[in-house]
Parts: sequence; C-alpha cells; structure tokens
Amino acid sequence: MIMKKNISEIIYYLLIIFMSYVFANKALDISAFQMNIFKTGIFNEKNSNILAYVVLIVEFSSIILLLINKRLGLDFLLILLLAFTLYISILFYLGRYEVCGCGGILNGLSYKVHLLINILLIVLTFISKNLANYQKKI
Repeated sequence: MIMKKNISEIIYYLLIIFMSYVFANKALDISAFQMNIFKTGIFNEKNSNILAYVVLIVEFSSIILLLINKRLGLDFLLILLLAFTLYISILFYLGRYEVCGCGGILNGLSYKVHLLINILLIVLTFISKNLANYQKKI
C-alpha cells in the first residue's frame, strides 16, 4: 500500500510540474502561442488571440485545482488532456497539424510524438487518480 501511495504521489507531482512547465512556456511567449493557433487556419486572428488566453486560464486553473484538491484536479486534468488530444487529432485529420506549439522542449513535436505524450499523460493521470482512490477505500 505504501508503494501505491508513493507511485500515486510521484505521478501527481510530475503532472503538476509538467502542466506548470507547459503553462509557463505558453505564457512567456504568448505571441508565438497565438500564432500557432492562428496557423491552423481554423481560427481568425482575433479568435486565436482570445483562445490563447482562454487556454492559459484553463491550464492555470488546472494547476491551482491540482494543488488545492487532488481528486478534483486529477479529474479536471484528465478531461483537459482528453480535450487537447481530441483537438490535435482533429487538426491532424483535417491536415492542419504542423507541429506542437506547447513551447519549450515540446515545441515542434510531430503529431505522432505529441499524441504519444498525450496518451502517456492521460494514462499517468488515470493511474494517479485510481491509486489515490484505492488508498481512500482502504
């Protein structure tokens, strides 16, 4: 049981660090993030700019939620990661995915690598969530 708790906690903190890293990179170079959204051709410039700020607010909210309420934060993060994965998949299948625009070391990832990272994050979130729920049942 201690091992499951440790695994859950390690994953939980890694998710917080990852989301903070992605958020910080987007926030520090918001114009590049806005341009990446605009380059998809789905949104006009004004909507790309608005969407970039909405995404930042949602990502920041997920970090805060993770910090103040682990269970709710993991639920929210799982939904957020599923939504982002759906978004990049739609872009890919519409032929509009160029490269990842998340910033930092993630910037420029191909669709396949980005998809694999997202799937890994979804699985890790699910594992952390289930291990945390398992601990509460005992």
